[in-house]
Amino acid sequence: MNADRVRGCIRDEAALANGQPPKTRNGRLLRIVTRYMDSGRWVPRRAMAFGAVAFVVSVAALAALDAASPGARWSMLDLQIYRWAGLVVRHAGDLYGSRFPHYRLRFTYPPMAAITFAAVSAVPLAALKWIITAVSIASLVVTLWLTWGILGYGRSAARIGATLAIAGVALWLQPVQQTLEFGQVNLILMLIIVADFSLPAGAWAKGAGIGLAAGFKLTPLIFIPYLVLTRQFRMAMTAIVTFAVTIACSFVLLPGLSRQFWLSGLFLHSGRTGNLAYTGNQSLNGALARLMGGAQTAHPYGVAASVAVGILGLLIAAWWARHGHEMLGVLICALTGLLISPISWSHHWVWSAPALAVAVAAVVRAAGPLPWWPRSRAGTARPTARAEGPGWRRWAFWLTVTALVTPFYTLPQSLVPASVVQGLGARGAQLLTGNLYVVDGLVILCLAGLLPIARKARQDRAGSPSETEASRNTLILR
Repeated sequence: MNADRVRGCIRDEAALANGQPPKTRNGRLLRIVTRYMDSGRWVPRRAMAFGAVAFVVSVAALAALDAASPGARWSMLDLQIYRWAGLVVRHAGDLYGSRFPHYRLRFTYPPMAAITFAAVSAVPLAALKWIITAVSIASLVVTLWLTWGILGYGRSAARIGATLAIAGVALWLQPVQQTLEFGQVNLILMLIIVADFSLPAGAWAKGAGIGLAAGFKLTPLIFIPYLVLTRQFRMAMTAIVTFAVTIACSFVLLPGLSRQFWLSGLFLHSGRTGNLAYTGNQSLNGALARLMGGAQTAHPYGVAASVAVGILGLLIAAWWARHGHEMLGVLICALTGLLISPISWSHHWVWSAPALAVAVAAVVRAAGPLPWWPRSRAGTARPTARAEGPGWRRWAFWLTVTALVTPFYTLPQSLVPASVVQGLGARGAQLLTGNLYVVDGLVILCLAGLLPIARKARQDRAGSPSETEASRNTLILR
């Protein structure tokens, strides 16, 4: 073989290693191709290409639907309120005492959010709509990427493919759709929180994201007791300090509005946001208001239920986190916050998107590792009892996960007649469909709490399992 053919083979081998087509043909190249195909390295790149195509098709379909009905799908109502609030702040108006002119809605966010909206209110609304849409979709993709990382998967072409494919599917979850339709900030806040948890354990800024998100919108405060229960005291303290700094900054920049919001107890008046019994409020408080005929009647029961579910949910989330399932703990904590919050509009349930990624990872591991599936930092997915058990168990697991995820592809308020959508007069099946997210969330919380009990009971029946048996009994999300 002459020098040119040798150099050609070297180039071909390097090209194949990088997923590029070869430029020459010879016998040695055939052996290289065979070895490369047998190694399976080409499969992750095809998975990445598939994920990219799936995501692009999904975004294109979404854009086509919007183009077919311009302005009808995405009203960007909340974005308009954000920009109006920023303009009011810039002109020293009475932000919390006035209402948005067109829909008579109030601004309910903390002063720190108003400062942020004041900074962007100079941008024309038409441009702001494009910006918030692009940033929200990007936030969804990055959140899913970080979710795979917290689950233990390393950076790879397969992880890119899995991220884009799941993003293409998650884009059609109704909480995500509503967030885009209203111009909401839910996806952005979720990214900030997930990015905070994805930082290395010793990072000095770990916890600051939760504090910033809580300063912008109070609901992320649920993660502070979760951090305490999981013994992440430094992260909890950083979150508390950062949250306090946002309050201090708001008192410096907007002293009047800050006194009105924080010192006058305005942040405790959840009724300012609208009708708590409206079907779009998918919290325990809203569900009880619909079941009992009004928010006032349901209030004491809602407080008791929220305290009980809050304590139970945080304990379950902490248990999973302490046993090596940090992302599952984060999701259960977020679910607990959605359930116990006085107001959890249906678009607040965007946490169903990273939950979808966790569910897919669980299903794949239950069915056995796929050749293109991204490897975790510990290597390939470990065999589990479910993967080695009877086929009916795997099918039952698939069906269970599907049943838990499917409700988030619809809206509870779209499943009840217009006469009861405001929360009064529902009967029979309407009480189930009108509280769909709450019911589904409670079922998920119960399953998350029962799995550790079932695991311990199985180990007790087996006595003292050996190391091999213990590894086989490891739960599928390990």
